[in-house]
Order: sequence, then structure tokens, then C-alpha cells
Amino acid sequence: MSPSALIDFLRRELAPTPGRGSATFRLTLACLVATIPILTHHIPHAPLIMFVMFLITQEDTAATIIGSILGLVGLTIGLGLALLAWEISLDIPWLRICFLAGFLFGGLFLKRALTLGFVGTCIGLPAAMCMILPDVLPDPEKLVEFVLWLWWCITLGLSVNAGVQLLLSPGDPLVLLRRELDARLLAVEQSLRRLAGNGAIEPPATSLDLLAIAGMSRPLALLKSASIIHRWARERHEELAAIITLIDRLVTSAIALESLAARTTEGINRERLLNVADGCDRMRRAFEEQRLPSPGEWRALAAGQTPGTISPLTDMERTLDEIALAMPRSSEDPNQPAAGSAPKPGLFLPDAFENPEYVRFAIKGSLAALICYVIYVGYDYPVARDPGYYTSVITCFVVSLSTVGSSNQKGILRFGGAAIGGLMGLIALIYLLPNVEGIGGFWLVFGAGTAVAAWVTFGTPRISYCGIQTGLVFYKAVLQGFAALSATVVRDRLFGVFFGLAVFGIVEHVLWPVRAADRMRARLAEVINLLADLARTATSSATPTMNGGNVDSWRRRISLKVEEVQGLIESSKFELGAFKLSEIQKLAGDAQIIFILLLSLARQKHDVALPNVARTAAVDLDNAMATALVSLGTHVDNGSQPAVTNLEPMMDALERYVAASTNAPRETAATPDLTERLALYRALVAAIMRLSSEPLNAWNGGNDIRGLAVQH
Repeated sequence: MSPSALIDFLRRELAPTPGRGSATFRLTLACLVATIPILTHHIPHAPLIMFVMFLITQEDTAATIIGSILGLVGLTIGLGLALLAWEISLDIPWLRICFLAGFLFGGLFLKRALTLGFVGTCIGLPAAMCMILPDVLPDPEKLVEFVLWLWWCITLGLSVNAGVQLLLSPGDPLVLLRRELDARLLAVEQSLRRLAGNGAIEPPATSLDLLAIAGMSRPLALLKSASIIHRWARERHEELAAIITLIDRLVTSAIALESLAARTTEGINRERLLNVADGCDRMRRAFEEQRLPSPGEWRALAAGQTPGTISPLTDMERTLDEIALAMPRSSEDPNQPAAGSAPKPGLFLPDAFENPEYVRFAIKGSLAALICYVIYVGYDYPVARDPGYYTSVITCFVVSLSTVGSSNQKGILRFGGAAIGGLMGLIALIYLLPNVEGIGGFWLVFGAGTAVAAWVTFGTPRISYCGIQTGLVFYKAVLQGFAALSATVVRDRLFGVFFGLAVFGIVEHVLWPVRAADRMRARLAEVINLLADLARTATSSATPTMNGGNVDSWRRRISLKVEEVQGLIESSKFELGAFKLSEIQKLAGDAQIIFILLLSLARQKHDVALPNVARTAAVDLDNAMATALVSLGTHVDNGSQPAVTNLEPMMDALERYVAASTNAPRETAATPDLTERLALYRALVAAIMRLSSEPLNAWNGGNDIRGLAVQH
């Protein structure tokens, strides 16, 4: 990446976004409050108290509280296991190393196999590090005292943080999600009205550019929290996730439309601009009233447009139409469960004990951590004086992720954050703290450093982990206890992180390397092939056994794949020879829309019967759509040219048969529900043809590295 590209990337990532300032204030205040008992009672391990606050704090109260409770439970289990292991192996070094390897392997396996993977980290990492403690503290009494202080410090940090969040945080994640979507729709609406010539419209509170920088990370995080505590959100998770994706697309299209209007002297159709603005306003009101319009109530904005037309305004019209189709039915009470009951996710992933990749993942991370430990023990390094070098073992555990790209990303952010936090700590140690007298001056320095780290932490996932590391190293420098302060802790931390990254990088590239780009390609092909199967079996009248349980089974299978693709897109940006990710992101978003439309058709199957004369045409259309999706999946998987299938004649035939049935005796007449089903079919045909007619060139060696880190 060129220096100018890096500066542009940092400027965008550090720009203020909705909710970032308030979240930074709450976390900074929580850390300042925690210093009161730390300084009053001379509590050791103070940096750990601050670290758990950074690690567990989310932008909504529900996620923070749930994470705090589960983290404390995991920590208690891990430390309890460590105490039991000490009883057996404290005087037997080789047996202690076996326990170390076992805790590393178990923690890493649970990190991948549990539905909430961070619980595995909370169990395995503390237990593993306790197996190293006898090298630093040979006295058994001091060991037990250290563990008790460790548990108390983490409990204190979680408790103080939870109290501050409960007092100051806005609260319900579902309410916050509605506000996020409303802010985006309002900004798009006002932009369109200004382009239409209404100069009286004031600029929105948050600009489109800042909303584009924020992206989907905050709304998706709020949806995840809302799905945990609200049954309505959990059972409509896929529809709401699709709406978030589409509204984000509206924002980016509105920015492109503004740029186009600034570059051209030709006027943009004012009537179309106002129609789209009115559509955004209608969507906003629907969210406020919790009465979401059904496809039968929505007047299609892109119905009269030429199919091949491509422009930002046309894309916005199509996107609003797709939002109306993706929304849960207006007849559904938001406080009642959906027709197909969605069970809560289990403790383990469905393939937790069947997928060999989880075991390989745990072996790689455990081996790298053990190599770091054995090197220091074998060379008899004076760990009693410099225990900070054991950061390398922790680094191997933390950066051990599912793909090379995700590990590279976390490694870069870990070392970069440690370097920034170390620099901030050195400045505080050398220039600021020696000139400070009293608690007020200390709080000023401490609060400023905390605010900087918290601001980065509440950025997008592309930089948030960097903020956590910045805060940790800064606290290690300024919270060293009550003896003379030393800068060696910064040196030890940086060297330990670097050494751990080097060892893990070698192990990962030698032992079962998994590239995020290859995994993304395979998972995206699996998503499209599953959509083809769903189109062929779930929507066709030839499968009368399809019921609500079958539909939910399909929903869960495809949803897991879609979420994995979204994570792999970000990870693949940190690998060499990356694909053209903008095309991949668009394809993944369009596949998500097709998924929602197919689910809607499948759920209507028993409620809305097609006329007899139209059933054969519907079966033919289902099979043709499945064939087109299979061809596209093959193209994604191996780069072959997709076969372009014209679905329009089959769609026209289906509509003719339905229309003819209204005058045929003893046939089902066209009803609003039947009209809605035809609207879903039309949108589905348009989406599949749009994908099939635009061959994906992302697999053909896109090596533009300059845009990797700045792509949204």
C-alpha cells in the first residue's frame, strides 16, 4: 500500500461515525472509575482490569452484559481447571507441559467449535498461562494468591464496566438497530430531495460519507445482540440482515449519484428522484410503526425501467423494491413468533465434532505456542526478571484463526496496536507523568490515552483490535504498580508479540495452510448451489412434503454459509494475490437477496396455491432458476463461463396462465396473496438474470493490492 493510500484509509477509519463518540466516552469513564479502587487498595494486575473492559465492551448493553457473564463463567472454569492441574503436576515439569498443551488444544478447539467462540478463549487461555506461572513464581502460596487476584481483577473490571454501561448506554439493541436504519434512510432521502431541486432541505445529522465509512458492522452487531434477546428478531434474522445489506447499498448508490450529478451538466429525472425519496420516507415510517409493507402493497419503482439500464438511480429503485420484498410480512405481529419456529442455537456448531479442520486449527496454534515456550525454557531465559516475553505464547493463541488472511489481519493489528500503545506509554513515562502532581494530573494523562485507544476500538472490524492492543500496552506502561516505573515492559511486550507472530506464521504456512480467498470462493459456491437446491425443491409444487420445519432447516444451513462468506471477504484482504473484492461483495449481497426471496416463496407454498393450469409453468420456472444458479455456482467454484439462461419467457408464461385462470371455471382466481407470489417470482427472476448476465472476473487474477485495505 502506498503512503497516500494508507493515509486515506486511516482518515476514513478514524472519522466520527454514529455512536462512536458516546461509546468512547462510556468506556473511558469506566476505566477512570476503575482506577479509584486500584489506587486506593493497591490492587495488582491493573492493566488486566482495563484490558477486559476493552475486550468485552460492545456498543449496546445486551451484548456487554451477556459477554461479561459468559466471560466470567469461562474464566472461573479455566482457573478452576488450572488449580486442579497444579495439584497433580506442580512438581513434575513434563506433566505440567502436557497440561499446558492440553489446555492450549482444548481452548483453541472450543474457540472454533462453540457457537460463542470467545468462551473457549476465556477457558483455555487463562488455564494455559497458569501452567507457565511456576516458571515465574516457584512458591505455591504465591501461585494460588496470583490466581485469586487474577479472578478478582477480571471480576472487578467486568462489574465496573457493566455498571457504567447500564447507567449510560441507550439500551435495547433492537431500538438502536431501528435508529441506525432510520438514520441511513433519512440521509438518502434528504440527498435525493436536494438533488431534485429542493434547497430548503437541511443536511442530515450524519453525512452519507460517514455512514458509508461506518458500513454494516454496527447494524449487524446490533442485529446479533437483538437476535439473542428478542425472539422476533431471531426468527427474522435473515430478512433483517438482508435489509441491512440493502440499505447500505442505498447509501453507496446515493453517494455515487451525488458524484454523478456533480460531474455532468445533464439533469437527472426529477420525478424519479422524488419517487425514490418518497419510497425511503415510506420505509422509515414502516420501521417506526413496526408495520412493514408486503410486496402486494408496495408500488414497484423500477417496473418501468429498461432491464439493461445501469445507473445509481436505477440501482436505488431496484434496491427499494428488494427491501419491500425482503421485509417480514406486514400481517405478522412483531411481538409474536413467525410461522416457522426458529430454535435457539445450540452450545456447539452443527459440525463441531465432524469437521477435521477444527482439530487441525487447534494443533497449529498449540504447536506454535509450545515452540515459543520451549525456546525460552530451553535457553534458560531469565523469565523471573522479564516475564513479559511470554506474550509470545499468548500471541500464538490469539492470532490463531481459521484462515491465513484472518491471522495476518489480527497479527498486523496486534503488533501495530502494541507499537502505538508503547509509543504513547513512553511519552507518558518520559515527558508527562514526571511533571504530574496529584490524582487530577494522572487522570488527565490516563483518560487521554484511554480515549485514543477506545476511539480506535469502536471503529470498524478492520481496525478495532488495534485499539484493544493500544490500550493494553499503554496501561502496562502507566500502571506498573507503585515502584519505580520502567520502559522495559514496552520492549518486552513488542518483542514477545513479534516473536510469537514469527513462529505462528511459519507454522501456519507449513502445516495445513488455509487461504481465506480460497475458502471464500468455495463457500460462496456452496451458498449458490444450496440456493439452487432450495429453488428446485422448496418452491416447486412437485414437493408437497415441504413444511415450515423444512424451510427453517434450509434457512439455517444457508444462513451459516452466508455469514461465513461475509467474514472471509474481510479476511481475504490481508492475503497476497487478492481477488477483486468489490465484485465478490456485490455477488454475496445479491445471493443474500435471492436467498430471502426463495424463503418467502417457500413459506407461501401451503398458504397460496397456484391455479392448476399454472402449476406446470411454475415447476418449469423453478427448475430453470435452479439450473441458472447451478451454472453460476460452477462459475464461482472453478471460473468456467456461466450459461446465460433467459427466464423471462417462462415468467411471462406463468403470468399468462395465472391471468387466464381468473376467467376459467372452477379455478383459483387471482388474489392479493397470489399477486404477491407473482411479484416474488418476478423479483427472483430479475435477480438471477442480473447475476447470470454479468460474468464475474474476480477469479481471473485481480492483483490490485493498492485498494485492498481501503475497499469498503
